[in-house]
Amino acid sequence: MSLSGRFAFPIFLDVQDRAVFVAGGGRESDAKARALAGLGARVTVWTREQGPFDGGALDGATLAIVGTGDRSLDHRIAGACRERGILVNTVDDIPWCDWSAPAILRRGDLTVAIGTGGIAPALAVRIRDQLAADVVGAEYEQLLEIFAEARPRITASGRSFAARRRLWYALVDGPALALLRAGRSDAARDAVQDQIGAWEEPAEAPRFADAAA
Repeated sequence: MSLSGRFAFPIFLDVQDRAVFVAGGGRESDAKARALAGLGARVTVWTREQGPFDGGALDGATLAIVGTGDRSLDHRIAGACRERGILVNTVDDIPWCDWSAPAILRRGDLTVAIGTGGIAPALAVRIRDQLAADVVGAEYEQLLEIFAEARPRITASGRSFAARRRLWYALVDGPALALLRAGRSDAARDAVQDQIGAWEEPAEAPRFADAAA
């Protein structure tokens, strides 16, 4: 268990077409605003140059990021967010944060997020970079693309959740990843389809001795 207990429950949010409020002006808050916009969020950015802060700017927001560079103003805006039930990230001010932004490694639809409870973000960045260089390469993006193609077939099989789960672990542990690392994408796709085909075959019916014998 973490000593701080902060940000201990990681989740992945769908932010497409969701309203996000950013009280900007600082580099970190602006970078997060751009990242959210790139994921399809409807980002509203407020800066002090626009005049006094109006809590109405928070209407409809799902998340908020506050980083104006003025700590007292940040606290006032963060307080307004919490009054409205909006989860807020107050840049570099852990006691005023409801969530933290981890260091992120993306390989297509694969997302690896690394957090340190707000204690040492630089450590999270270094771990992410090591994973990117030595462990999680571009082959994982290709593997997920193959799995995305296969998923409808598996879902439509009618097999139980437990059976489908066993198959997924078999696919993950199967030969496809090594084939992708060797540059054999067609062979990897065929290997996945072959595993699914073998899984789809009905089990052989038990044989019983002839009762008349």
